[in-house]
Amino acid sequence: MGKFIKLLFSIIIFIFQFFYYAFSFQIVSHEFEYALYKKNQLIWSFKIKNFFQKETGDFEGKNIYLINKEKGLEIWANKGFYQKEENKFILQENVHLVTSSYGEVYTQKLIFYPKKNLIFTDEEVILIKKGLIIRGKGLIYEIETGNFKVERKAKVKWKI
Repeated sequence: MGKFIKLLFSIIIFIFQFFYYAFSFQIVSHEFEYALYKKNQLIWSFKIKNFFQKETGDFEGKNIYLINKEKGLEIWANKGFYQKEENKFILQENVHLVTSSYGEVYTQKLIFYPKKNLIFTDEEVILIKKGLIIRGKGLIYEIETGNFKVERKAKVKWKI
């Protein structure tokens, strides 16, 4: 009887292992919200209308709203991706970045490395900063210092 139970148990485990390796694991959600707190302080908040997470930890979504209170950032985008291995967000289509102290950016694509405190793009950008409107192509934003650098074709318009 004991050998029969061991055999049955082995067969069940084999079947479950087959299904585990045969099918990928994914999470799909609508109206997904996530918040990360550190010492009772809100650090990160995500709101994503259509959320899809792969088994690797990467995810993609539509109608994304990111808030990083610690760094003073708010970002909206029509769609975006997070690559866990590289710890990077790729935000696309009607991207709007608002910083608490340094201005706003409008573009079609932003790449954000949270641990490096770096945001950049090679796309055309509009930067609005305290009475200045700067148009150009390519942008590097160093979050710690608040420095924006428009890479190419910069045109500045300011109000006096």
